[in-house]
Amino acid sequence: MDIKSFSMAFFDNSIDNSRFAPGVTPLTLACEKDLYEIVEMLMKKGHMITTPHKISCACLECSNGRKYDLLKFSLSRINTYKGIASRAYLSIASEDAMLRAFKLSREIKRLSRKEPEFKPEYLSLEDLCQEFAVELLGMCRNQSEVTAVLNDCGDDSDEEELDNQAFEEGIPNLARLRLAVHHNQKRFVAHPICQQVLSSIWSGKLSGWRGSNTIWKLFIACAIFFTMPFLCLIYWLAPKSKVGKILKIPVIKFLLHSASYLWFLVFLLVESLIMERRHDIYEGRHQAIWQNSLHMIWVAGFLWHECKEVWIEGLRSYFLDWWNFLDIVTISMYLASFSLRILVSVKGQLTCNDDPNSDICYYYTKAERPDWNTEDPQFIAEVLFAVTSMLSFTRLAYILPAHETLGTLQISIGKMIDDMIR
Repeated sequence: MDIKSFSMAFFDNSIDNSRFAPGVTPLTLACEKDLYEIVEMLMKKGHMITTPHKISCACLECSNGRKYDLLKFSLSRINTYKGIASRAYLSIASEDAMLRAFKLSREIKRLSRKEPEFKPEYLSLEDLCQEFAVELLGMCRNQSEVTAVLNDCGDDSDEEELDNQAFEEGIPNLARLRLAVHHNQKRFVAHPICQQVLSSIWSGKLSGWRGSNTIWKLFIACAIFFTMPFLCLIYWLAPKSKVGKILKIPVIKFLLHSASYLWFLVFLLVESLIMERRHDIYEGRHQAIWQNSLHMIWVAGFLWHECKEVWIEGLRSYFLDWWNFLDIVTISMYLASFSLRILVSVKGQLTCNDDPNSDICYYYTKAERPDWNTEDPQFIAEVLFAVTSMLSFTRLAYILPAHETLGTLQISIGKMIDDMIR
């Protein structure tokens, strides 16, 4: 029997009484037992483990395997993956064992969904791959080794794409760490080494930030909130100054972005209260566009920020974050609402310039709200503005994960809502 591949002997009835399970070859058995010397010896002699075909594969070999013995076919696949996912095979057969463990973990996770009957077996293998990557990271003995591992981009196309993403000057690329996030390697990202690196980047030159108490942090956050316009002006005029460099530190930048968004919500709230108090003016067509459009300054900034994010991350990575879908919907609805209000104003002016006594001129300038059509653009603009204002307040939840307790609560509530919807 050809021991290099089990598929050659799959239909041989003489091996059905073997004490080894289907799909087990000398190499896969040695890998499963983590016998490094035997694995290395067999691989030097030319033996290798062939990756099984996809579940949906309809080739002649897979079709015949399913018809001949479905259980034997499934067990063969599982036992093959047991060899591929072993520490010995990942260490010896892969040029980049960590990257291979990432990819294999995601591949096996998908298999567990496609073959739910063997889900526990696949999940145990997926856990083994994650543990292997974590153990490799845990072997780092100093900061230089950690930097070498987390910033390594390798030869993979996904890593090259991540490596090309721009970051602020002085911030490490962390291509391998971002690849772990991309492959959903939670245990790797949660490793103390990764968290220490991220914490040092987060606080930057503010070494005392991590050790300071909550009251001091709240005081700094409030100070940034009230001085946000002046700080932004300083950064715009002198980005290379001492204050400008401090504002580039990630934690300060996060507080500035959060303060800016809170100011945006304050303006939204004030505009809504003014429209409620001065209902006699705002229910008709007498108000100027700028009177309740100050929030569009922020919307223009949000749109520019999203364009930059797409440019830096790429369209595929951008849409992996569900928050970005909410941002696109919110910004689009704000722009649609503003455009419809401009349309009403411009159409009224143009019509009145051509024929001041026409019914259309009267409709778009002096008509009372009860006389408007059901599909009037101003009705639609107001509905869009109301819905989008509500969505803007839900966007505050994006800030919560910055806090350890609130972040975990948000995840719990999110999963609970997901279960309730199901």
